Amino acid sequence: MAGTEFGHAIGLSRALSGLPLAPLLGGYGELLAAQQGIGLRHLGELLVPPGGRLRVLDGIFAVSGPGRRRHVGAGVLRALRREQAEPAAARLLERLAGIQEADPAALRRILLYQLTHLLHDHPQGHLPATATGFGVDPAEAAALVHAAARRARLDGGQRAAAEALRDDLLEHRIRSAARRAALLPPADGDRALAALLAGLAARTAAADAELAVARRHEEQGDPERACVHYEEALALAGDCPRAVRGLVRSYRPDPGDPGPLESVLVPGGVELHWPTGEFGDARWRVVRLTRGEPAGAPLTEVAGRPARGVLVDRGAGTGVEVRHVALPLRADGAVEGPPLIGAPLAVAPAVTELRVGDGDGWIEASWTPPTGAAHCEVTLTGPGGRAPAPPVPPTVRAGLRETVRARGLTPGRYELAVRARYAPTGRAGRGVLSTAVTAAVTVHVWPAPVRTLTATARAAGGVEFHRTGGDDGEVRLVEWPGEAPAEGAELTAAELPPPLDWAGRGWSGGDPAAADTARPDPAGPRSSGSLSVSIGAPPPGSLTTVSAVSVLGERALAGPGVLVEAPLPVTGLALLRTAPGLVQVTFDWPGAAGTVTATVTQDGRSTRHAVARSVFLREGLHLPVTPAALSVEAHAAPRSARSVLAAPAAEARAELPPDVAIAYELVPGPRRGLRRGPAVLRVTVRAPGGGAGPDLPSFLLVARGDGGRNPRRPGGPAGGTAVCRVTGAELAAAAAGTGTGTGTVERPIDTAAAPGRPYALRGFLLGGAAASVRLEEPPLLSLVVR
Repeated sequence: MAGTEFGHAIGLSRALSGLPLAPLLGGYGELLAAQQGIGLRHLGELLVPPGGRLRVLDGIFAVSGPGRRRHVGAGVLRALRREQAEPAAARLLERLAGIQEADPAALRRILLYQLTHLLHDHPQGHLPATATGFGVDPAEAAALVHAAARRARLDGGQRAAAEALRDDLLEHRIRSAARRAALLPPADGDRALAALLAGLAARTAAADAELAVARRHEEQGDPERACVHYEEALALAGDCPRAVRGLVRSYRPDPGDPGPLESVLVPGGVELHWPTGEFGDARWRVVRLTRGEPAGAPLTEVAGRPARGVLVDRGAGTGVEVRHVALPLRADGAVEGPPLIGAPLAVAPAVTELRVGDGDGWIEASWTPPTGAAHCEVTLTGPGGRAPAPPVPPTVRAGLRETVRARGLTPGRYELAVRARYAPTGRAGRGVLSTAVTAAVTVHVWPAPVRTLTATARAAGGVEFHRTGGDDGEVRLVEWPGEAPAEGAELTAAELPPPLDWAGRGWSGGDPAAADTARPDPAGPRSSGSLSVSIGAPPPGSLTTVSAVSVLGERALAGPGVLVEAPLPVTGLALLRTAPGLVQVTFDWPGAAGTVTATVTQDGRSTRHAVARSVFLREGLHLPVTPAALSVEAHAAPRSARSVLAAPAAEARAELPPDVAIAYELVPGPRRGLRRGPAVLRVTVRAPGGGAGPDLPSFLLVARGDGGRNPRRPGGPAGGTAVCRVTGAELAAAAAGTGTGTGTVERPIDTAAAPGRPYALRGFLLGGAAASVRLEEPPLLSLVVR
């Protein structure tokens, strides 16, 4: 029965005799995207009502019930569009109506193409039930499945080629269409495709013939005739790479032709500028040629259309040399007219943010290398021509700034140029080099550095500094408010602190007006020598780092420094014997001094004792001594072992006489029967050195009785009754008479003057020297008389 075996010539006059291998529709990719956007497996699902069936073997029919079918033409498609509530589906139906009006067989061809691929992709595509599941009427399901099984299966690449073939032909991309056609199986059952491929082959052969003629003329040295045939080849095959490259080689613009296409490297791509002139509504196909690519490689087209004579090519890769050709197109897409050919351009972005600086014989440069660069190259040109360039990193680190420094440069003006080198691609040789980013910088004359700086205290007061170096500029002595810069640090004169303001400054051995202001000798630098400057004393208590700085104009070099200290004097020095063999030293701590040195001189020998501030404030200063006379000198020690004292430390001095002690005891009287005789007072003088001197105090023994069992001791010489007195002269005579400095005087106690028993006795020293003589008292119980 006719129609049961699909492939018979049935239906409309333009019906198919076999299932199509290609949709043969321009813009099929966009149509497919719109279809998939609304979730359709094939376009037939948009043409039948819910529950309806689709017939496609003898035209497109929507079957809604037994004997109820409707032919789907352009009018029905527009009626369905009006009934469609979804905008995307309505737009798709309008598109299908236009396709149907242009070619009544096109929509059926597309439906058969889509249904065939659905059956090929389905694991049970050989069953009629599978076709029924796709909405095909059961009356045609078996024939459709049988025909699909006979049609060649297309893989992904072949499907892409089949679906884009018509677009290439409409745009006169004949070479691309030929490559796609070569991927397809034989079009034995697809008469429309076979006719299209035959026409494609004829057009390709004609283009090849024009290329052969053009190449022959080019080899014969006739570029003008070669250019004509290359243009003919482009008119036949608008994407022919050999024709475009041949045209670039042979094209010679006439005087009336527009200027060349201007290409400019911009961030993110290449900007193309059309020459000034009116091109009307002309369309252009812009292609990009890359140096090093094979001669027959497919042309790379630049997306977009020029706006106001400008088009940006954002697809050009970095590190290659490109050339752009703009081909004018007719309304039907064929190339016509002379091309616009741009000059070769290296797509090599240059470095950015170049910054330069100079110093004492050096130039430093830093920049940000572009992404994709292999490395950067630096050239340096100076007063004498090319100068040694600084070494640069071998590879670019993406996103990081590169910094180089050229050293050992003589003063003068230099120009530094930085280029980015890109790795070679294909047959590009050493790769491409970006345009140079340049910067001019001047290496200035800097002062000679100060090599050494020393300081000594002057006997008359003040400090004398000695320095070497710094002979070709001004040398300043300064005190930095914070940490001093490292020696040799390069500075500006504006950032220097003011010179030291100590009084009495001036250069010794020269003109005081010329102090610190030596200028360069026009005949050349002076020989290095040792110069000195004398400056007044620093503020008391200061510890100053004095630094030498050499200055020449606006530039300065930090030099060495020396610590100068002016310790505060020790004040309030006092001595006090607190025990036999121990003396307490007290004074007012001198400011911020860390250590005070006390020197004890006694018996012809001197002993130094250093005490830290924290120990002195916590414990005081107690020094071991002998009873002999002594003197103590104290001064603040330097806070730093490296400091130079501005003047000898002022010493405080205090003296202490010998440790003269007077001891007394109460000796009981001899027994006389049952009673004892009167008690005897024994006073002993011990004076080191053999004598106590004539100014010993007198000794007075005082008694006090208050009627109690434990009488209280007298509180002072007037706090009781004097019972015995020994004068200082008597004590001195007793000490001098022995020759050892120790003597004893005994006196009986005047019991008549004593108060009634019990009473307490106590001795006191009286006289001007009493404060310097130590009184040794016996046990308290021995001084109570009962």
